[in-house]
Amino acid sequence: MNLHMKYALLGLSMIGAVGAAQATTLVPLVPTTSVDIVGDYFGGTLLDSIVTPINNPVYNGIARAAVYQTASGLDFYYQYSNSATSINGVERFAAFDFSALGSSAISVYQTGAAFGIFTKGTETADYADRTLLGVVGFSFVPNAASKINPGTTSFTQIIRTSATSYKPGNFGLIDGFGDNARAFAPVPEPETYALLLAGLGVMGAIARRRKARRE
Repeated sequence: MNLHMKYALLGLSMIGAVGAAQATTLVPLVPTTSVDIVGDYFGGTLLDSIVTPINNPVYNGIARAAVYQTASGLDFYYQYSNSATSINGVERFAAFDFSALGSSAISVYQTGAAFGIFTKGTETADYADRTLLGVVGFSFVPNAASKINPGTTSFTQIIRTSATSYKPGNFGLIDGFGDNARAFAPVPEPETYALLLAGLGVMGAIARRRKARRE
């Protein structure tokens, strides 16, 4: 093997290592051990964004959410800035509803960069998880120091999907006391509806045949 080929293979292996380090795949019922940090957001076309003031007895601040379209699908972004006047820190985000994606894998990331409506983040998520009911969660504990404490801002949490359309969604904030912000969520693709209707049609045909046999 010549020297140039060795350098080429080394370069490709380094690119592969970097790519692997920047992808945390999230499947239902399997929490991640971390959420990979990226230097910036993934770009694309901003489709929608929303800012929700949060005000409850134990914490108050600003929740931000947006959805971007990229070549690979829709990316969903979430961030919370906790006011210095809050009593408590926030332990967890819960994004809903991602059930339209079924059990297909999605990737989660986080960035401290400022872009669009999002500000520079200071607090990183420790891990992410996903339920069968379409909830994608980002946790900022196992220890109290990891919380989005008063006067701090979370890193922006990113959910990358293959979805091509979206609907209004929910962005839950939890620290003993729960609160909700408006956000966005993917919707089933047309072929998903077609498969569902086809399945219902087959079930209906089977039921009719059974009924005819009894008669």
